[in-house]
Amino acid sequence: MHRWRRGTTEHETPDVLELRVHGVANTPPASMLELAPGQVEQVDGDELGSFWTPTAAAAAVPRRAGDPREVPPGVRREAYSWGAMARLSAVPGLGRVSGVVAGVVRALWVLIVPFGLANVAYWSRDADEPHGRRSSAGGGLVRLFGLLLTLLWLATVSTVTLGVVAAQCYGPRVTSGEVTYVQVCAALPGWTDAAARWSTGGRTAALVGLTAVVLVVLAAAGSTGRLRYERRMSTTKARGLAEGERLGSRGRWPLLARPGFWTHARRSSVQWFAHLAAAFATLAGLVSWHYLYRDVPQCTRSDGFGTRGCLDAAVWAHDGRLPWALAVLAAGVVVALAAWRTGRLRLDPLRSGGSTLAAEVRVPRTAEVLLLLASLALLGWVVTAVALSGDEPLRPADAASPPFLGLHALPRTVVALMVLLVLAAVGIRAHLRATVWVPLVLVTAASGGLAVLWSDGTWGVVWRTVAGVGLVVLGGVAWVVSRRRPQRASEGWSGRGPAVLLALAGGLAMVLSAAAVLGTVAWLDAPAAAENQRLSPQTTQALDEAAAQDPLRDPVVVQGPSAAHLHVPPGYEQFAVASVAGVLLLVLLLVVLGLRTAALRHSVVPAVPGGPRPDPATGEERAVQAARRRAALAQRAERLVGALAVLHVLALVGSLALPDPHAAYDGPFGTLWALAVDLSGAAVVTAFGLVVASVVLAGSKKALARPWGLLWDLMCFLPRAAHPFAPPCYAERVVPELRARIDAWLGDDGTPLPGGDATRARRRVLLSAHSLGGVVAVATLLARWDGPAGPHDHRVGLLTYGTQLRAYFGRFFPELFGPAVLGTRPSLGARMWAADPWQQEAPAEPGPTPGPTVLGSLTSSDGGSAAVRWRSLWRRTDFIGFPVDAYAGSPVDAPASEIDDDAYLLQVVAHSGYPRAPEYRRELDTLVARLRASRPVARTRRTTVPGRTRR
Repeated sequence: MHRWRRGTTEHETPDVLELRVHGVANTPPASMLELAPGQVEQVDGDELGSFWTPTAAAAAVPRRAGDPREVPPGVRREAYSWGAMARLSAVPGLGRVSGVVAGVVRALWVLIVPFGLANVAYWSRDADEPHGRRSSAGGGLVRLFGLLLTLLWLATVSTVTLGVVAAQCYGPRVTSGEVTYVQVCAALPGWTDAAARWSTGGRTAALVGLTAVVLVVLAAAGSTGRLRYERRMSTTKARGLAEGERLGSRGRWPLLARPGFWTHARRSSVQWFAHLAAAFATLAGLVSWHYLYRDVPQCTRSDGFGTRGCLDAAVWAHDGRLPWALAVLAAGVVVALAAWRTGRLRLDPLRSGGSTLAAEVRVPRTAEVLLLLASLALLGWVVTAVALSGDEPLRPADAASPPFLGLHALPRTVVALMVLLVLAAVGIRAHLRATVWVPLVLVTAASGGLAVLWSDGTWGVVWRTVAGVGLVVLGGVAWVVSRRRPQRASEGWSGRGPAVLLALAGGLAMVLSAAAVLGTVAWLDAPAAAENQRLSPQTTQALDEAAAQDPLRDPVVVQGPSAAHLHVPPGYEQFAVASVAGVLLLVLLLVVLGLRTAALRHSVVPAVPGGPRPDPATGEERAVQAARRRAALAQRAERLVGALAVLHVLALVGSLALPDPHAAYDGPFGTLWALAVDLSGAAVVTAFGLVVASVVLAGSKKALARPWGLLWDLMCFLPRAAHPFAPPCYAERVVPELRARIDAWLGDDGTPLPGGDATRARRRVLLSAHSLGGVVAVATLLARWDGPAGPHDHRVGLLTYGTQLRAYFGRFFPELFGPAVLGTRPSLGARMWAADPWQQEAPAEPGPTPGPTVLGSLTSSDGGSAAVRWRSLWRRTDFIGFPVDAYAGSPVDAPASEIDDDAYLLQVVAHSGYPRAPEYRRELDTLVARLRASRPVARTRRTTVPGRTRR
């Protein structure tokens, strides 16, 4: 229950609650209320989410007319601060930490960003698509992609711990004279020297266990912030469920209004078991594969693996290798079952279901728990067998073989599958059937794998041909289907949003993976490090003398193998080359766009797209035009992100198709290729260092602040449903908490109000939301549709400003915020090269909707005319703020002034300062008057809005 301070009669008379909600900038409460920090006080909440009001002293100060701090008569002004939920976290058991621990946690948060992007991709698919044989199974596709991201990070950690440290940084036990020693990478911390005394098997088993622990820590990083705000429910809904109220079918309601949407946390947690089961089984299979073929010289490389007879049962049964073969098979079965369960999982609220309670929706966990237990048992057996394997060298006898078998193939296999799923995702919003893309993906992946195993002879040609044809058919079918979607012009990236977001997630994951591997190797393999130098005779003599003087001494030489460089799986270096090339192309695109913008520096951006273009005559007008052009440049973000996604896909393909960076090539190509490998590796290592510097060393030592806060605000708004290790959804507390505050003011939560029914009948709420706060406000209004007043609550109004509801969220997530949900006109998106990116804005009316809309719910009849209780402000100088309906001819939108009249010098305002604009007070007074005059809406099948009719 939410409480607010009550004082004298003067403070109890307000009948309208103006509740301000900030946006992506995490505006402090005092700034939201246009007051100094000492002039506001917290009236409810905690350090993560809180409600603030002016102090009694600040409220008593007389204000001049038009002062933005002036509160209209009868209005109580509050500010709701939620930004800490997206940007701050606590480590379980430690709370807020600082120093090294805080830096490690920040680094882990960066590593889980791809998981969060995959979650965003999940909500960009058609969430209202009917299920069955004709379904695209888009949710399953995205969840499978998320599982591949987990396996990619397992491959990354395994490459560092097993492929570099275990197999290369600890050499074999060598006896020189009377001294037995083990060469160790000099860059490793001194306390790791103790492991040199262990047997090879014991040391490898410990590093296998460390790999599993690191993966669990990475998984837990996403849960550091959820303990205090996930799984909350509004007081009103909790009371209704406790009384056994049945929510009934809401199939015609928007997705955000359906019961159960904000309670994904418990249902999606079942994926934890599947992801950990697949990861542990893959780790067990990887280690078993190495021990199965380590001593078989012809089977240490994947090319032609089957041709050389490595899959014959006789090889497995030789020298007691059969248990390792059985472990590999068992691991493959567990991974396949985990993938099957992940793809078949159903999490979204049902479109129908009669009287099923949202709180009663459960996802069975028995199968996933059994898979996790099986993977743990398998991994336990593998670790035990490795620990008991003795002191045999870990690396194959063939010096040209990879140090740890399987680590070449695992990341490349994961990347290949990610590319196939991205291609399939191009068509899932257009309902490319799962019965089409699933067989194509499986056939292409299987034939590609067979082409590697049997790369020689006729069968190699056959499998390569089948893989190539499957790849072309998959991409072509997905593209053709996506082109046929009628609504694609008004959807993000022409209806290919899932593919774009998955490409960004996969590309960023591989960037971080390659940076982690190459950066670690660069640290261990410094040119002047001792591990790159041979033992001198003087060193050997000194060791002999030390052993003769102290027979009990067992010296450890902190030196590595005599090899010139540590070995890195080629896929990471190939991706580094491809990604650096992609960055250069992106820079070139930005330069061209900048030159285009510079060429248009004398062009005029009209106040309304398509409007008159008078030449600026004064300095003020020229300053406004310059700000509008800068804003127009930033508003091309959708196109630029799409181009970045294409470059990510090309980089992923490059990690599979580029030449082997370890091979020697003759002629100019060989020279250029070697130079590209060296420069790209240095570039990735430099980027790795910059990431560490910007993340680990940045931020306050007093608060565990997440890096790159704006990204977290945007990425963590929607419930975690596609990846269990993704950052938690702060809206799962924000929306219920904001709803509970509204319900408490209106008396809908069952708490008696002072004055009883008379007070309840007079009270109104006006949500005032900036930027992303507009998205939060709309989600809150939709969440209230299951309350006592239903969708049409005449007591609530909405004032938004600088919001992205229509231009971004409505295009990227049509089923959540699209025209059919908001009741507004569709948006065609920004153009890339035009002087005014919005000059193609279509004056189309919204189409028929199957149920109520937000605009319809905020519209009531007042004396025969429609009174709309939603107003929205926008500026052309705002680089991230847009109208929610249309630039002109809209019953909702109104332009705000672009000059700050209160500034001493000329100042053009952009995304901030809307409450200081005179238009804000005008729209506030209009909405307050409409709210006080509003009456309950009669339930009809038609709602009239000025200039429109909707059914």
